[in-house]
Amino acid sequence: MQPIIGVNLPHCQTIEGLREWLTAFKQDGFDLVEITLDTFPLIIGAKICRKWVDVVKEELIQHQLLYSAHIGRGVDLRDPDIKLHREVLLASIDICKELGADPLVLHYEEQSKNRITEQQFQDGHREAADYAGEMGITLCLENIEVEVIDPVVELVDKIGSKHLRLALDTGHTYLAAGYFGFDFLEAAAKMLPYLGHVHLSDNVGIFEELRMTDRKAYDALPVGYRRTFGRGDIHVPPYYGTIPFDALFAMLSGYNGKYVCEYTSESFVPLNGDIQRTVRQQLLASAVP
Repeated sequence: MQPIIGVNLPHCQTIEGLREWLTAFKQDGFDLVEITLDTFPLIIGAKICRKWVDVVKEELIQHQLLYSAHIGRGVDLRDPDIKLHREVLLASIDICKELGADPLVLHYEEQSKNRITEQQFQDGHREAADYAGEMGITLCLENIEVEVIDPVVELVDKIGSKHLRLALDTGHTYLAAGYFGFDFLEAAAKMLPYLGHVHLSDNVGIFEELRMTDRKAYDALPVGYRRTFGRGDIHVPPYYGTIPFDALFAMLSGYNGKYVCEYTSESFVPLNGDIQRTVRQQLLASAVP
């Protein structure tokens, strides 16, 4: 069985840009494109902007591709203004149904020390999973490098919904493994029973502490600089860093979900087709006969 291999859509602000990227990714041999929902003004003030959704939907159906989605920046079910954040999440689920984008990836971020806040986070994801199920959408909770794997797995296990799964982010897991002192492959194995989506992103394993201590300063570091010096989550393609992808792919040989190559594809335009072919070849070589 051929694996489904996707790539994330770079930030583009026009429909013409969207069209060009979708055309290029199709030519590069990708099966799927993952769209971050705040790339376009699909949600304004927690309400769906119907005109923009219709425009994007019309463009997506012109290309023979599958789609998944990533939640927009800032959605946080630990936030005190839970009502507003829940409204944005539910609107995001509705948009995914409209666009035919599945799954929708959410961020776990860092566990708080507040029991009430964590209960709010859990309850919010349970309610969102129920609603996503009604809409025919799966939510996938992505591990982030600022947290260990165990609480992410435990939350999905505790909620116990087939509409809430895990999204394994290889770059985040690799950085966290080095920083917090756990084994990368063992962590991936813990996630495997709950796995619904995989982000393939590489780096060189150097944790950038600004990601935890000063997020604004971290975000302000130029991507080219961070990439040159290997600082943190540099989002280079699989096999361009030091993550042991061959060993990981052998472990994931029974996984039948989607793989998204999550890297700065705009920086690798001449190589995107080769990246897709390499990932597909290595996944097929690791497949169970």
